[in-house]
Amino acid sequence: MKVTLLGTGGTIPTLRRNLPAIALQRDGDIFLFDCGEGTQVQFLKASLSPGKLFAICLTHLHGDHVTGLPGLLMTIMQQSRERSLFIFGPPGIREFITLFKKSLGFNPSYFLDVREISEGRFYSGPNFFMEAVAVDHKPRTLAYCLQEAPRPGRFHPEKAKELGVPEGPLFGRLQRGETLTLESEKVITPSMVMGSPRKGRKFVYVTDTRPCPQVVAFADDADLLIHEGMFISEMENEAHLKGHSTVGQAAQIAKDARVRKFVITHISSRYRRTDELRKEAHNIFPGAIVGKDLMEILIPLHK
Repeated sequence: MKVTLLGTGGTIPTLRRNLPAIALQRDGDIFLFDCGEGTQVQFLKASLSPGKLFAICLTHLHGDHVTGLPGLLMTIMQQSRERSLFIFGPPGIREFITLFKKSLGFNPSYFLDVREISEGRFYSGPNFFMEAVAVDHKPRTLAYCLQEAPRPGRFHPEKAKELGVPEGPLFGRLQRGETLTLESEKVITPSMVMGSPRKGRKFVYVTDTRPCPQVVAFADDADLLIHEGMFISEMENEAHLKGHSTVGQAAQIAKDARVRKFVITHISSRYRRTDELRKEAHNIFPGAIVGKDLMEILIPLHK
């Protein structure tokens, strides 16, 4: 997996920060989380192909998170796309898309599979699934998780040979989880030659929310948590009034959730320098990263 931060600002764009958009690349597909104004230009800067989009996941219907969608979808239409494109989001997303399709005369040649979702698991694919949870913001706002299924443990060919399994196709059958019966009638199960299953990777994206306990459980043990941190702690009252989190609050959630890597995004335009934000986050979660546009983050496989 590789994550590219296409937009790390919030509310209004700046020369340094585009509006919210996060691209996750996995097995040749791209999952886009939010689509602020200018996202399609950020795709070009990041050398990403919109044609590889598998799904767009929208957190809520505030303009800074969705106004890039019409242009991106129209660009995709120019690329002669044929396969369907999923769009997930809270109630209201379907009406929003219907209205701009009508007003812009947009009639895509590909099928837009728009699904209004609620909390819980909403999509299962080959070896992964996606979940959502409602957070503390208005209008209704969702956080997203992409979780991979566990991978089989390491195959130990020396153990297989010791048990009398000849090298060749039978090795592959054991790795695929099949039980073998040898000519000697000896039964060999995968557990006899395979190590323990390896954890799948977990990515969590949370933005536009006051700190809330359900996010801690939702992000538990994530490989990467991207969480908004719009203000420093001295502006906690304003953050609460506007339905946002401070950097310190976001860092505490990352710490409580025991995540491996934590990135701060949706940063207010008032902060031209990020030293103060980084210091506040590091006091709670050492190693916290203040996101920058076009920053790339790898999520390696578990060994």
